[in-house]
Amino acid sequence: MDRSIPLLLLLAAAIVIGGSLWYSHRRRNARRLYRSALERALADGSLSPEEIEELDRIREDRDIGPEEVRMVGRSIYRRALAAALSDSRLSPEEDESLARLQSQLGLSERDLGDDIETLARLRLLARVESGELPTVDTPVALVPHETCHWVVQAALAERIGQQRRGPIEIAGITQRVVGQTPFDAAGRREALRPNEEILPVDLGMFVVTSRRAIFQGARRNVTVPHARLDTITLYEDGLRLSESDDNVRGYILVDDAEVTSAILLQAARRRRDEIKPAHDRSA
Repeated sequence: MDRSIPLLLLLAAAIVIGGSLWYSHRRRNARRLYRSALERALADGSLSPEEIEELDRIREDRDIGPEEVRMVGRSIYRRALAAALSDSRLSPEEDESLARLQSQLGLSERDLGDDIETLARLRLLARVESGELPTVDTPVALVPHETCHWVVQAALAERIGQQRRGPIEIAGITQRVVGQTPFDAAGRREALRPNEEILPVDLGMFVVTSRRAIFQGARRNVTVPHARLDTITLYEDGLRLSESDDNVRGYILVDDAEVTSAILLQAARRRRDEIKPAHDRSA
């Protein structure tokens, strides 16, 4: 057997691997150069004709293709998005800045991928906190002048065990319906599901209307009028609804407890204001 053949194969493999590594290194350097130039051009919030011409020249000289341009653009956009959302909130100014950056980078919604869902969620939270509630189709019968604001899949859970009358040992954020304290999800929140005292008893939907909160399940229905809702306790994966007489009406397990809680608090406060006596509103 000719021993030179394996050596030739090894040499060929080394050349291929070396060439591949060199090409990858070259492409990374090209993208790094383009990204630096693009970040400098965007630093003042706009792209001048001269800056656009320079970027075009770099792309041509470095043979940077459309996919690499999108890759760099997505990287810059995601870094800006992370900075804007460091406080888990999206201000109107941050939203406007991100929209302008997306346009300047030429990124479509498809290019942004999962970031679109993140933005949509935070835009919804911002609208709700400013007093703008969504309107959605309802799965339950409504009374005249009642509007459905939110529908989400949910599980109804109850507390069991020997200590059910004492305080529950799960950290949550409690907000009162009566008052003007802004909705705030910042703070220590634990999940309900791992706790041995919390037992899911039914699956269904949680509905927030302009008049009430409703759990509609396969076996049980629970309705809490906003006029009686006193506190909402927000956990990592659900809510606890308590009436004005300290009666806990149940634990609602939902995927996005923060959005659901924000909508419920705003709807309940709006309803309380509607039914408040005229002399209280004018005081």
